[in-house]
Amino acid sequence: MKPQRIPTKTSSASTESENAQLSRRAFTLGCAAGLCLPWSATRGSTKMVYPDRSLSLHNVHTDEQENITYWADGHYLESGLNRISWLLRDFRTGDVKAIDPRLMNILYLLSRKVDSKSVLVLSGFRSKKTNEMLRKTTEGVARRSFHMAGRAIDIRIPRVESVDVQKAALRLGGGGVGYYPSSNFVHLDTGPVRTW
Repeated sequence: MKPQRIPTKTSSASTESENAQLSRRAFTLGCAAGLCLPWSATRGSTKMVYPDRSLSLHNVHTDEQENITYWADGHYLESGLNRISWLLRDFRTGDVKAIDPRLMNILYLLSRKVDSKSVLVLSGFRSKKTNEMLRKTTEGVARRSFHMAGRAIDIRIPRVESVDVQKAALRLGGGGVGYYPSSNFVHLDTGPVRTW
């Protein structure tokens, strides 16, 4: 199957406000992690220089692996976000949902913090059907999981202990962080800052 174009919302006042908030939060998170470069002068004007943001994602269920740039020249790349959404689709049903770019920012900052270029994805988007099935068979699956909104991911990072991934994610303060030592993975989401 080939990646499909993920529909994006049309611009509205609430979307613009959300994007502004996203930009401020991403800027704050990025600068806290040392990702903002100094001001650079070009022909008498100054501008903040941001490096491109790329993620090397490996979906352990589909065995698909890609290095995807989702941010360049100071803005999100629709093609990169669409590829990420395809890679993080519900592998059980094939359903695809747009993944929250804020989640990718958290993952990007986290991978830099633990000095790893690769992320193993155990779960990205989940359809309602998959979430209900998991609720019946697995303990701790939320009825209104952030996975169903494209706002959560369960990961492992090669050669980094999951407890260290959890600690690094908590220091970022970007959203929810869950640590599952018996299953050896960390959950990240763009909900309120909290931990379990």
